[in-house]
Amino acid sequence: MSEFSYILSRHIHGKNIKTYALAQYCGLDRSNMYKVINGKRKPTSLEMVRKISKFMHLSPAEEKELEAAYQITLVGYDNYYRRKDVMNFFSEFNLSPPGLSSFSYDYDAEQMHDRELSFLNSPSEVKQALFHIISTEMSRQKDGHIQLLIQPDASFLINLISAEIQAEMNIRIEHIICLNNNAETTLSQKNYNLNCLKQILPLYGNYQNYECFYYYDDISARTGDFTLFPYMVITSRYICLLTHGLNSGIVMLSASSRRMFTKIFSEYMQASTPLLDHIGNVAAQLNYVENLFNENQPAYCFQMSPCFTPFITFSQAEKYINQDLPNRTEFITHFLEYTNKISSMYEQGYVVCTFSLDGVRRFLESGRIDEYPTYVCHPFEMYDRIYLVKKLIQSCKNMHYRMLKRNIGNPAHGLYLFVNQQNGYLMFSSPYNGQPVYLNIEEPGLLFTFYDFCENLEDDMFYTYEETEKLLSDLIKK
Repeated sequence: MSEFSYILSRHIHGKNIKTYALAQYCGLDRSNMYKVINGKRKPTSLEMVRKISKFMHLSPAEEKELEAAYQITLVGYDNYYRRKDVMNFFSEFNLSPPGLSSFSYDYDAEQMHDRELSFLNSPSEVKQALFHIISTEMSRQKDGHIQLLIQPDASFLINLISAEIQAEMNIRIEHIICLNNNAETTLSQKNYNLNCLKQILPLYGNYQNYECFYYYDDISARTGDFTLFPYMVITSRYICLLTHGLNSGIVMLSASSRRMFTKIFSEYMQASTPLLDHIGNVAAQLNYVENLFNENQPAYCFQMSPCFTPFITFSQAEKYINQDLPNRTEFITHFLEYTNKISSMYEQGYVVCTFSLDGVRRFLESGRIDEYPTYVCHPFEMYDRIYLVKKLIQSCKNMHYRMLKRNIGNPAHGLYLFVNQQNGYLMFSSPYNGQPVYLNIEEPGLLFTFYDFCENLEDDMFYTYEETEKLLSDLIKK
């Protein structure tokens, strides 16, 4: 019996539904409806599932459960939940300063100054000690250095570091995490690795010198209750060892302790792999993306604001690229070669770009193309904004661009994804300075997860070309 047939049978028996009447309403003969109920046949469409729900008078929650069961029956349990979590990953993306769980700060930090060894005997003491340790290191600003061996789901510490950013801060943060290699996990851990990425993205956005490294292990064994002090925080002054639940810990102050644990951390880091790689200046970003397009393999751009780069003309580049940009002439030449390469890839059908109506509206209102820093490119004037949107409408006709019926994430601070089967990057604007942050995705499991999601977006999530043309044309008129 399939997931769908199990839940359907439960409702039929619980609500005393007559199979013959249900079959008639759905346009099936009774034998085929019995096959659907017994799991020997799948419903022909989501529309049929909704008709079944309507006939049985299901509540919104029950209808949602039945539709989810239908999708699981079609694509499988693992695929369904993996793709659902990617959807949530984009929908919930937000780099706003995190909130910290409230606690009363009455910890006597002086005891850590005086003792070579301090014991933290409760979650409250752990939080207050971490607050003191991180704040002290952040106050160094220019030469601060934090080393973390801790999972991203230790939300208090991750949020504390994200919230502590200050102007002109140049602190270095090295972070080692464990990614799960065990497929036999509970539902809550189905996409544990994707959740790790979600938790650390704010650190990439806030700190230019943040680096995350990963290794694989069975996460339940690595961070279980019987693992003594699996977490470690090292600063220029303190060593802090912590239990998995941040319920207790030890703080060490001696120079010899710091030398030993710093050496251990260095050995761990050498045995780990970078999770994401910062792509530096704009020229490096152009080179990187251009190399991806040289691979001539199917790829996807997933972003709420459309990729307007293939439509930018020479005169627009001359007009909007900052006059004071160093090596401006060479940059424009490189930029136009780059736009021609991308345009060719779109025309050949290698790349499909997803966007939303609100993303286009935001561009028409601001004239900003988020892929390029404000110091490189000025906002486009209204005439040129409309020109680019009209070019976008033309590209929607051949399905190179597809417009979503609803936003998946906020276009104002959205997450951009480019991915093919072997490479990909994430891009978003830093909440600290407003400049784009490009991150090359190094971990193969995440690449597969994002590519699979983009490749399997359902057609009913998108407007048809005729609908897209009308909506965008009406938007231009407004």
